[in-house]
Amino acid sequence: MKPILLPLLWLAFAGSVAAQQPAPAAGAASSPAEPSAEQQVAAERARIGAERARAEREFEAAQKACYQKFAVTGCIEDARAKRREVLADLRRQEVALNDAQRRARAAEQMRELEARQAEQERKAQEARQKGQEKEAQQERRAADKEAKPSQDAEAASRRAKTPRQPKPTQAPDVEASRERYDRRIADAEQHKAEVHRRAASAKKDVKPLPVPP
Repeated sequence: MKPILLPLLWLAFAGSVAAQQPAPAAGAASSPAEPSAEQQVAAERARIGAERARAEREFEAAQKACYQKFAVTGCIEDARAKRREVLADLRRQEVALNDAQRRARAAEQMRELEARQAEQERKAQEARQKGQEKEAQQERRAADKEAKPSQDAEAASRRAKTPRQPKPTQAPDVEASRERYDRRIADAEQHKAEVHRRAASAKKDVKPLPVPP
């Protein structure tokens, strides 16, 4: 029996590493017939168990055959030695399989630890960046608050130094004044004419006094 465990162990380890890689994009070509790392390890353990059971059956068959021979003791010892050799080889394969599985699990745990550390570092970096931005905003607000009184004082000083412009006076409405003057003159003339008319009318109504004899 030739040991075929080492290639399978390498396949199991490679399969475990491949399982850590990102999944292929949707629609990409895949090989569903390729077994996973867990399936390969399970198949190896099943094979080792089957080889061990077959070694036991072969030993029992050889032991029965030895009783049919003249040199029973030597025959049984040879069968036992062969069984020990087969079982020892299977045990070495099993130990190597366990070691490969432990290495694969350790690699997976290391990958998960590195992923958690990277996520924590990313969050810490975001927190530091937010803190720096908040601090910068506070400094800008403080600078603006300090600069505002100075700007107000400067504006007030400029206003005090700027001479005030006199308010424009409205030019008198000459046309309106002339119309009012003409209207007063007309009213006065009309009133004067009315007085003369009344005086003339009063003279007509007065009878002359009789001449004394």
